[in-house]
Amino acid sequence: MDLDEEGRLKNVFWADARSIAAYREFGDVLTFDTTYLTNKYDMPFAAFVGVNHHGQSILFGCGLMSNEDIQTYVWLFQS
Repeated sequence: MDLDEEGRLKNVFWADARSIAAYREFGDVLTFDTTYLTNKYDMPFAAFVGVNHHGQSILFGCGLMSNEDIQTYVWLFQS
């Protein structure tokens, strides 16, 4: 979670235990995409997706971002 100076949410990334395990097993290749302004708070939604050994799409993690500047992407990828 990334907060601004006033303690308000700026960016958030989450991945549950199952997603983390899937990333460890199948994270050699992943795709990353953001949707733009499609939620109540107009925050871009970022999904990290891969493919398992059955050819099925699997979710590695998700994020909500305050904007799409370089600093935010750096924070997201480091999280």
